[in-house]
Formats: sequence, structure tokens, C-alpha cells
Amino acid sequence: MTKRRLLITSGLPYANGAIHLGHMVETIQTDIFARAMRMCGHEALYMCADDTHGTPIEISATKRGITPEQLIAEAAASHRKDFEGFNIGFTHYYTTNSPENKALAYDIFDKLQKAGHIREEVVKQLYSETMQRFLPDRYVKGICPKCGAADQYGDCCESCKAHYDALDLVDPKCVLDGSTPVVRESHHLFLNLSDLEAELRAFANSDALSDEVRNFVTTWLDEGLQAWNISRDKPYFGFEIPGYPEKYFYVWMDAPIGYIATTKSWCDQNGRSLDTYWRDPSTEIWHFIGKDIIYFHTLFWPAMLKVAGYAMPHRVHAHGFLTVNGTKMSKSRGTFILASKYLEILPAAFLRFYFANKLSTGVDDIDLNIEDFYFRVRSGLVDNLANLHNRSFTFAEGKLGGKLDDSRYDDACRTLIAFARQQMAEIVKSYETLDTSAVVRLICEIGNKANLFYQEQAPWTYLKGEQADPEKARAIVTACAEVVRIIAIAIKPIVPDFSEKIFAQLGLEDQNLCDLEKGLNASNTIRNVEKTYLRPERETFDLLTAVEPAASSEASPDAPKTAEIERRPLKEAISYDVFEKLDIRVGKILSAEKVKKSNKLVCTQVEIGHPDGPVQIVAGIAKHYDPEQLVGRTVLVLTNLEPRTLFGLESRGMILAASDSEGLELPTVSQRAPGAQVK
Repeated sequence: MTKRRLLITSGLPYANGAIHLGHMVETIQTDIFARAMRMCGHEALYMCADDTHGTPIEISATKRGITPEQLIAEAAASHRKDFEGFNIGFTHYYTTNSPENKALAYDIFDKLQKAGHIREEVVKQLYSETMQRFLPDRYVKGICPKCGAADQYGDCCESCKAHYDALDLVDPKCVLDGSTPVVRESHHLFLNLSDLEAELRAFANSDALSDEVRNFVTTWLDEGLQAWNISRDKPYFGFEIPGYPEKYFYVWMDAPIGYIATTKSWCDQNGRSLDTYWRDPSTEIWHFIGKDIIYFHTLFWPAMLKVAGYAMPHRVHAHGFLTVNGTKMSKSRGTFILASKYLEILPAAFLRFYFANKLSTGVDDIDLNIEDFYFRVRSGLVDNLANLHNRSFTFAEGKLGGKLDDSRYDDACRTLIAFARQQMAEIVKSYETLDTSAVVRLICEIGNKANLFYQEQAPWTYLKGEQADPEKARAIVTACAEVVRIIAIAIKPIVPDFSEKIFAQLGLEDQNLCDLEKGLNASNTIRNVEKTYLRPERETFDLLTAVEPAASSEASPDAPKTAEIERRPLKEAISYDVFEKLDIRVGKILSAEKVKKSNKLVCTQVEIGHPDGPVQIVAGIAKHYDPEQLVGRTVLVLTNLEPRTLFGLESRGMILAASDSEGLELPTVSQRAPGAQVK
């Protein structure tokens, strides 16, 4: 395998807010990829930093009576603590408010200016007379001039993804005090993106972008590139532009330069050359970003890199937003979950495992469905992988003195181990293509096969009676321990703490792909066995979205609000005899797939305890649940509804769901078996 050199980054978290689970989608995906590349023997540096400049920082610091430097220092400490809690393995975590970033920003600006790509213009801007300041785009909201969506910021529309000037907003309002801004003139500096259209089109058509992202970029290019305003008026926290007093670099000018500055800081500390990572074409530069900042990373950033003589990105990977229980994160609904709150309730490994299970190579949104979260963690990580470890390691230590030996392997043992090693080839390919969902599936397949092997081989039966054969039991357990070791290597990028515990209990140093063929033998001993994860309670997961009560009866505007009760007249009363005719049972969804030519229907096979076996039910829930979210879930089913044909498929029942204007939710029963009567 040829050793690769990768410089990997994720979007820089803004210093004006705490880390929430939306941030963790990107950071966990990036960390998994970086760890996977290291596991495969490649050099993979993961660089990140706090994004520290801009008007919000300056305003927040002023309101609190502290300096911007004090505010960003507090944020840095908080962010680092949260990332450490989630086992994010940064090579270097820095700040954009650094001398390295200032020097690099000045150098890149100088190159852009000397190349003739910077021009000065008098522009009209929105100005707050009450606050006596020009308003940045994000401090103005109004109606999108392109699609008419309300409550949109002054730079781009979250609804139609259009980019525009804040002056084009319909009915603009200042988000700070609700006042209507006026228009005033100011001098500003612009980067002429159109000068570099040919270079940007070449980048857009390269392998650096997925087809989905390329479509966005091509559309923007075809619409015509607008000059980019790279300056801001005081008061502003950032770098003052050389030669232009009281003008500051726009935060999006120096923020991505922070990727290079962070690398330089690390290189200076470790005796390495910055050019090795940012000017050598053999280095792969990977950017992981949210889909809301594709524009900056595929147009402005490549333009800056090209003119300044730096290497272009090898890959810009964009992911979707995080929703919780099918809706946007909301403080009032308890679904705006801070990373610190999560860590008080559940292990970081659970979320890392779940996000790995959900993340794909595209920009689709990711839903943190609490019921699905519990089910996947319980069935995949705990009852499968962790259970295999616990049952085999505990037996080895408690019944066999912890001593292992592979000398008595039979065909069944060798077949199991060969299967686990063969899976690794596909696992590595899936890591490389960012298909962590496939990685989790492949690893769980190993766990399922090994658990079945352990149960069928029943090593405990060889420790008693006249036919006792302790060495046969030892061979069975050694084979299981070897599979656990292979799983620990495979899953290390996703849940590193699981792997660390396995290696420690086996008395091994850190293991990687190069150690795959180094099987366990008589020289290995299992000691100090402890469970990796305790079986979680379903109720614990609900604490994530519990709305905290207001501190007083006079709640602040940002305080969580109690969800309003929807009051509607009841339907016509029915007799008890009619109710008794309804056969409502607990069902378990065994399989699910979308119905072709329908965007609403899912065809499911549901175990309801029917004498003839599972029944087929076609349910209109495809807009709210992906098929893979449904498999394994327990649901409530009205079983004796007359059969109905939908899109050529017979449906023999109805899956019950609760719905309102915000969406749809499947009620579940977690402690009753399929077929249990609902009374």
C-alpha cells in the first residue's frame, strides 16, 4: 500500500457560541476519516481552530464588558473541553486570531492586490441609525428577493440557497433592535472573482467535488460571478487591512486562511515545512464542511489559494444539517442539544457510533431520531459488539485463567477468523469513500457471526463431565478473542475508547491494519476484564430532549417554551363493542423499502404474532423516516383493517403514528414482544 500524506480540516467553530450536536456531525465525521487514514498507515494531520473574528464577537464582548480577546479565550477553553469529551483527535487546534494568520492574510492580500484582482469601490450599505454602525449581512433579516421566503439573512437564503446583496432584501430589519436600517455609502475593497472564472471552472470540474456539490458551483458560475467584498468598517474585531486605516478584513477572508495558519503553527513546533503540506501537490488537502458554506469553500477559497500559489483542495466534502426527531433543532422543543449536555447524559461513543451509522457521501440532512438512536446503539454496539467482548473475555479470564491458545483451532474457528479478516478489505474501502454506514454494517456482520459461533460452539460444555476438554474450550474462546481484536482494529476510528479497552485487556500495544494478520496465540493472556459499555436504559435517551423549566415565571425571550396543546373537537363517540373489534398489537418491523414511484409510501414486513407469520403493511411515512430507520423498531399496528392495494402492493394493516403541523412520530412500546395486545 502506497503511503499517502493527507492534510484534513473541518469547518472552524465560531467563538461566539457553544458547541452543539450540529457541530459534532462534521467534527465526528472528519475525525473518523482522519483516524481511519492513520489506521491504514497513512500520514493524516487533522487541523482545526476557533473562528474568532467578526462583528458578533465585538458586540458580545461589549455587552458583557470584556475584551474580545477574553471572550474568545473563554470560547476556546469551552470548545476544547467538548471536543476532548467526544474523543476528537486533532493534530493541532488553534485560533484565527494568531500572528501566523495575520501574516498569512497580509501576504495573500498582497499577492491578490499585485495580481490586479483587488479593486476599491464606493458602496451602499445598510446602516443602523440607532446603533450608529453599518450592519453586516448577518445582522439584517428580511424577505428573500429570489423566492420570497421570510426571515432570511442579508447574504443568502436558507430556503432557495440564493446569494444576494443585503440591499436586495425586502422589508429589512436589524436583528439587534428590530429597527429599519437606512442606506449609506462607504468605501470597500473587492476581490474580482470573475478574473479567475476559468480556474474556478476547472476546479469545479475536477474530482475535488461530488456531482451534487458540482451542480451547485456550476449554477453559480453560470449565473455570473460577483465581486466579493473583503473589507468591513469599524467597529470590527479582526485584522486591520494594511494601507487602509479603519478597514478590516471580512471574517470570511481570514477564517479559511486559518487552515494554513494552524498548519504553520504545528510545523513550527515540530520542525516541519509548511510547503510540504500546502505547496506540494502530492499532499491531499481534504476539507469537511456543512452545505451552508459550500460557496465560500468552492469559489472564494480556491481563488485565494490559486493566486497565492498554494495547492488546491484534493476534496471538498459537504454534509447536510442535523435534525432531531425529524425537525430543525429548537430550544423550545428541547432539540437544540449542546455537546456539554449530551456528555452529562450518555457516552460519547454512542453518538459517534450513531453518526457513523447515519452519515453518507452526500449532502442529505442527518436525523437524530431518539428512538432510532437507542435501537441502533443497543442492538449494534452494546448487544452485539460489546456483548461478544464481554461474554468471551469474561469466560476466558474466569474459567480458563485468561490464557489463550490457537493450537487447537478447527475448521469452524479458522472459517470465522478468515471471514473477519476478509471483511476488513471492504471496511477499508468504505472508510476511504466516507461510507461509514457501510463500515458499521460490515463490522456488525462480523459481530453477529461471532456471537452465533460462540453460542453454537458453547465452550462452557467442555468444562464438565467425563468428556471435558478444556483445551477445546480455550480454542473456541481464543477464536472469539481474535475476532474481537479484529473488530477493535476495524472500529477504532469510530469508537476509539472501545478499541483501547480491548487492546489493554489483551495486553497489546495499539493495533492498526498492519497488525491484522498477527493472530492471538499461547503467548497472549486476557486480564482485568471490564465491560466496555453498560446496557443503556431507554429513558436515559429521552433526557437529551427534555425541556428544562424556566428559572422564573417571567421567562426571557430565549427561554424554552412549553409546547402549545392543540385542542380539537373529538370525533363521534363509539360503543365499547365497536372498540373491542379493533385488534391493535405491538409489531416489529423486519424489513422496509421505499415504494417505487411514490415519495410517501414505505413497504414493510411486520411481525405482529399472526399465525401465518409477518404481514405486509404499506405505510405513508417515507417523508419522515428512511427505510433503514424503521428496521427493528417496535410500533403499534391496527391489524384487522380490511386489506387495501396501494401502488400494486397489498397492505394488511396500519402502522399507527402521531402527527401535527411539525411532522410525524411513531409511538413505540419497548418492553413488550411483537403480538402483544394493546388495550
